[in-house]
Amino acid sequence: MGELFAEYREVSVADPLRQGDVLEAVDPGATMWQRHLLVMTADCDFAYAKHQGRVTCVPLLAADEYLLEMQLPKIREQLVRLQLKELRQIFSKAAVPAITDGRLREWASEQTPADIAKVLELRQTDAQKTMAALEAIGIMDTVANTLKEGVDLLVRAQLVGVSSPKRDNAVKKVVNHLRGAYAQPPGDALFLSAIGPGEEDGYFAYLRHIEQVWEPEIARGPSHTKVAYRRISRMQDRFAHALVQRFAMVFMSIGLPHQYEELRDLHAEIQGDKVV
Repeated sequence: MGELFAEYREVSVADPLRQGDVLEAVDPGATMWQRHLLVMTADCDFAYAKHQGRVTCVPLLAADEYLLEMQLPKIREQLVRLQLKELRQIFSKAAVPAITDGRLREWASEQTPADIAKVLELRQTDAQKTMAALEAIGIMDTVANTLKEGVDLLVRAQLVGVSSPKRDNAVKKVVNHLRGAYAQPPGDALFLSAIGPGEEDGYFAYLRHIEQVWEPEIARGPSHTKVAYRRISRMQDRFAHALVQRFAMVFMSIGLPHQYEELRDLHAEIQGDKVV
């Protein structure tokens, strides 16, 4: 049988600290943002001490943590918008005062759907749809402590909301999005199946969050001195380079003002009218 694949390689105590090294916090109570870190400081900065002892790192989040923190909220917002759209359609036909989407979401968490429908004095059919949409929104905005809890809430919310799908389709809508984060992650993340010996349950390098560690607080191997981190591995060159390239692209991107985008779109529409 061929050698098992891994994105990392082991390093010895004699190897100097370098870009692509994986650090593990000594403190077992470290937050997910500090538990495992990937060194991004360039090798030349280490060699010539340009980093002034500050080692720049990004977190390596357990897959479930990353999906719960970064991906599930995106799915939630998509599903909430569908229910808000249904409410807007109902309210447009009734004498309902203008209510912002944000206020509707707050209201759904403050009072029961039945009480809200009663206050709005809607017809029975519209009241039932309104209660269904508000119940769905309330469920979706419930805080989840685990990925499974979060998925269960989003599936249940779809089933009680307006225009509810079959359960299998409700599950697919959530799960397919989560699976897509592995094969086609956003530009600020990359999946790694393993980051070191015994750390092989799947991780995402999240490149938009930066941590800095003092180099003297990092042990390159087993140590009896008091340190905050110990090095457990080093990413294979191809993966280290890919991660550094993505990291650079995240911070090279320059956002432009919303007003510019509106004017750009206006010019595009005018140009379209000219040539039609």
